[in-house]
Amino acid sequence: MLFNSLLFLVFLVVAVLGSWALVRARAWRLVFLLVASYLFYMSWNPHFIVLILASTLIDFWVAQRIEATPDSEPGKRKGLLLGSLAMNLGLLGYFKYTNFFLQSISDGVGLLGGNLPIPLFHIVLPVGISFYTFQTMSYSVDVYRKQIKAETSLLRFALYVSFFPQLVAGPIVRAADLLPQLRAPIRLTRTDVGEALFRIARGLVKKIVIADFLAVNLVDRAFSNPSIYSSAELLVALYAYTMQIYCDFSGYTDVAIGTARLLGYKLPENFDRPYIATSVASFWRRWHITLSGWLRHYVFFPLGGSRGSVWLAHRNTFITLILIGLWHGANWTFVVYGAIHGVAISINRTLVRRNGRRADEFAQPWYHIVWKVLLTFHFVVLARILFRAPGFAEAATYTGHLLTNGWGLARIDWGVWAVLGGAFAIHWTPRTWIDELQRQFVALPAPLKGVALAGLAAGVATVAETDVVPFIYFQF
Repeated sequence: MLFNSLLFLVFLVVAVLGSWALVRARAWRLVFLLVASYLFYMSWNPHFIVLILASTLIDFWVAQRIEATPDSEPGKRKGLLLGSLAMNLGLLGYFKYTNFFLQSISDGVGLLGGNLPIPLFHIVLPVGISFYTFQTMSYSVDVYRKQIKAETSLLRFALYVSFFPQLVAGPIVRAADLLPQLRAPIRLTRTDVGEALFRIARGLVKKIVIADFLAVNLVDRAFSNPSIYSSAELLVALYAYTMQIYCDFSGYTDVAIGTARLLGYKLPENFDRPYIATSVASFWRRWHITLSGWLRHYVFFPLGGSRGSVWLAHRNTFITLILIGLWHGANWTFVVYGAIHGVAISINRTLVRRNGRRADEFAQPWYHIVWKVLLTFHFVVLARILFRAPGFAEAATYTGHLLTNGWGLARIDWGVWAVLGGAFAIHWTPRTWIDELQRQFVALPAPLKGVALAGLAAGVATVAETDVVPFIYFQF
C-alpha cells in the first residue's frame, strides 16, 4: 500500500476517522491504530508480520528483564541486551545479507584462483526491516543504559514498533520520542490539521511531480544505456538522480509526518535541505537525519567518537560511514559509497582542526560559502553513481561515458529542464518562503483549503505516471 496510491488515501481517511472516533477510549484507540498498522504492513506480504511480532514480543520481554535485573548482576543485564541485539541483527542479517556474504566468499575465492561455487538462497527482503529493526534495538539499548524506563504496556510498545506512517521507510523513531506521546492525552487543533495537509501535499508533489517525472524521463534511461547519451547529458542525469532520490525519500517523510500529525502524533524531521551543506559532514547532518543520528548515538559515540587521537576519530568515522553504506544495501558498491564519504569527512575534519573553524559555519564571506556548497554538492552527485548503479562494472561504464561522450544536450527535453531547474530553485530558496506558504495555507478557511487541495490533485494527476512508482527507500 503505497502513499502515492488511491488505496492509501482511502485507508488514511478510515484510519483518521476511526482513531478520532475512539479518542475518549484511549486503549481502544491504540488497539485500532495497532490493527490498522498491521493491516498496512500485511498489504505487502502478510507472512512477514511474524517478524514484527517476534521483534516486538522479544524486545518487550528483554527490556522488562533488563530493568528488573539489579546493577549487582551486570553480566546478566549485558547478556539480555546481547541476546536482543543478536536476535534483531540475526533477522536483519539473514534476510538482507545472507546472499551478499555467500556471493562475496565465492568471489573472493575466485580472485585467489580457486573455484568455490556457492548456491544462493531465494530470500525475499521484508519491506522496512532495516527501519523497524533499528527502532527495537535502540529501545533495548536505551533501557539498558537507563536512559528510559521499560514500557509496561505491550499494546503501546507494539504500536511504537509498528506505527504505520513511519513503519516501512522511516523516519527512525526512538522510544523516548514516541512512547510518551502514546501515553499522553492527544489533541488536534486547526493549525495541526492545516500543517498536516500541507505536509502531505508537499510530499506527494515531491514524489509524483518531481521524483517520478525525472526518473521516467531521464534518470532510468541514462543509467540503463549511458552509451547513447553525451557526457553533458549524463551529468544532467546525475543532477536529476540527486534531486530524484531527495524528493522521493523526503517526500515519503513529509507524508509520514503529515499522516502522523493527523492522528495526533509528531515524528522527527528527517531532512534539512541537504544540498546547501558546506561539507560532507554537514550533508549527513541534513540527510536521513534519523539514521545518521542513530548510528552516531549507538555506534560512533560508543566507539569513542572524536575523543582520543586524530586517527581513532578517523577510524570511528570510517566505521560509522561504512555501516551507513552497508545499511542501504547488500552490495559492495554501497560499502565503497560509505567509505568514500568517510574519507571525505575525515579529510574535512583534519582541515577544520587545523584552522579551528566549523566546516559548515555560515558566518563567512558569501563566496566562501558558495564554493563550499558547490564542492560538497558535486561530491555528493558523483558519489551517487555508486549508489544508483547495480554494480562496479555499471558504475565504471557510466563514469567512462561521463568523461568521453561529448557535450551535446539534444536528448534532454524542456520538461526535464523545467522540473529539474524548478526543484533546485525551490530547494535553494530561503526556508522562510516555504514556511510563509504553509502559514498562508493554514490560514485559509476549510472550504478554500479543499479547493486548493483539489486543484493541486488535478494538476498532479496530469503529470502522474500511469503506474504507481514505489518509493526508492522501500528496497532498504
